[in-house]
Amino acid sequence: MTLLQHFLLFVSLILFSTSELVIDVQPNVISAEITAQLVINCSITNNEVQPLDVIRSLTISRYNETLKEFLDLLTLEAKTLNLSQLVQLHHAQISFGNLSISLTLHNPTQFDAKVYRCKVEGDKTNAANSSIVAKKEVEYRTNTTALIEEIRRLKVVEKNDQCTLEKIELIASHQKTKLHFVGSSKVIKELIEPLTLICSFQNQDHNSTVQFMYILHEPNDVIATINKYQPVVTTKQESNFNMAKGELSDTKLQASYIEVSWSYIKSSESGNYFCGAHVMGPDGRSERLNEMLAIIVSNPTFDDLVKVIPKLLRQSNKDKENILENKQNIYNIKEDINSKQQNIISIKDGLDTNSQNINIIKDNLENSRQNIKNITDDLNAKKQNIASHNDELNTLRESVNSLETQLANFSTALRQIKEEIEKGPPISCRQINCTHNRVNVKLLSGLKVMCDTKTDGGGWIIIQRRINGKVDFYRGWKEYRDGFGDYNIGEFYLGNENIFTLTSTEQYDLRIDLEFNNAKYFAQYENFKVLIETEKYKLQIGTYSGNAGDDLSYHNNMYFSTFDRDNDVHSGTNCAEHSSGAWWFRECQYSHLNGQWGSTSHEKGMNWYKLTRHSNSVSFSEMKIREREKNYFK
Repeated sequence: MTLLQHFLLFVSLILFSTSELVIDVQPNVISAEITAQLVINCSITNNEVQPLDVIRSLTISRYNETLKEFLDLLTLEAKTLNLSQLVQLHHAQISFGNLSISLTLHNPTQFDAKVYRCKVEGDKTNAANSSIVAKKEVEYRTNTTALIEEIRRLKVVEKNDQCTLEKIELIASHQKTKLHFVGSSKVIKELIEPLTLICSFQNQDHNSTVQFMYILHEPNDVIATINKYQPVVTTKQESNFNMAKGELSDTKLQASYIEVSWSYIKSSESGNYFCGAHVMGPDGRSERLNEMLAIIVSNPTFDDLVKVIPKLLRQSNKDKENILENKQNIYNIKEDINSKQQNIISIKDGLDTNSQNINIIKDNLENSRQNIKNITDDLNAKKQNIASHNDELNTLRESVNSLETQLANFSTALRQIKEEIEKGPPISCRQINCTHNRVNVKLLSGLKVMCDTKTDGGGWIIIQRRINGKVDFYRGWKEYRDGFGDYNIGEFYLGNENIFTLTSTEQYDLRIDLEFNNAKYFAQYENFKVLIETEKYKLQIGTYSGNAGDDLSYHNNMYFSTFDRDNDVHSGTNCAEHSSGAWWFRECQYSHLNGQWGSTSHEKGMNWYKLTRHSNSVSFSEMKIREREKNYFK
């Protein structure tokens, strides 16, 4: 018998079996590097198995020779169609439908040559937890020479079975076959023309159902199969194989079919192709139908090659475009990978930093715990001190009550003095209450000044102010002595003689407000004083506070210098002339707020070294003084 007859006999034995549980294995003999895939189909025909009344599950198992038992691979729950994979399978494809499971093992090895079992579990009318099984064995052969010899032997005896084959063909012709097997062409040009094979079955009897269809190539084995309620399964993985599709229908209006196609055909794919269908009749009997189609693959002629050149050129251009697009995609992917690698490196660095920070936090927590313990001990000691201080507080309360009486009397006296002062001009800016930030007033002494009523509680007399550069501050000794500028413009210098007069009668604090790069700064000095003209308006200041930096203390105890009165200690330079201004220069300056407006020349601008260094200028300058509050209780 031929290989085809062996295959058909094998299929017919399954379909004509009295069991309605079917296990189908293709192929049943595998060899390493020869068998492309092993397909195990487990299905229930007609959705029922006698004598089970209720079907709960369908399971594919494989025999384990070491454990001497079957190990379950896949289980399908009949009610929910939930498929469970019980064993990890490598290079496997799994599909399932209504009471059917298909397992495809790609490139099977000797390990896959086992006995496979299909088991259905359910309940009988009079018994629960019943099961029915069907088994198939897969053999493994390593001697390919023996397999070839067997094929030759089968061909030798083929003539002896010719009579049997003719009888089978005669019976098939009387069956008035409803199976049609056609190809796009019976003669195909090698490597040029495509091929499509379609096997279809038209259901003339509405009660008949197609259970299984296949297309195979002799001698290359099965190409594609389709079971009831399952997708098409193909063994083809070659690059020229396009697709396999199909559908099994139960209606007259739609034919059942299986279709395979190639983009081009090789000479090895020439030969006989067989289409088979297994049909279940309304009486429950199975019918096996098959058709054969011979496909000839011929060598292309020169004219054939010439005709196909334009198509190949178009395809080549299209392939070039695809290659360019793929290259660009690969480049983009590489760039993305590089970017992600950089991100990963950054994340790793961040994690290392976080780990270090965590360790620092742990150390800090430990230190905090120790500090808390120390604080707790200190609090306990202070609680004891508080108890002892309570008695002292009671004594102090009595003293406070006495002082409050004295203060009330003193407040009355001050109010009376204030009322007397308010009858005439203010003595200083401390007496000015105004909603405006800056206000021009005339003091009791007759001096006209600008008061700052808001900064740090107000009460400041502004002695120097620069806001826009409209007033030139590069002036001589007389103008700096008498004062200059315009209160309306907002830029002026009060005059060294006026500053001396004010600071010689009271103790004053000096505050300097600055702006640089849109940020505000200030420097404040206690005990500010300017001495008389005979002392060259010598500068005296005390303790510094603020955020601008202490750049005036460098000039403490220095004389005032102008371009026409060089009183600095620099031996070879008139610092006032060098810096285009006037100030209490030393050698020459760390601060100079009377320099050129907005200048970036070295030591020429309105410098405050901590902010501007020597090559930049502040954008706002305001020097102001306020008499210190007197402590009447000393």
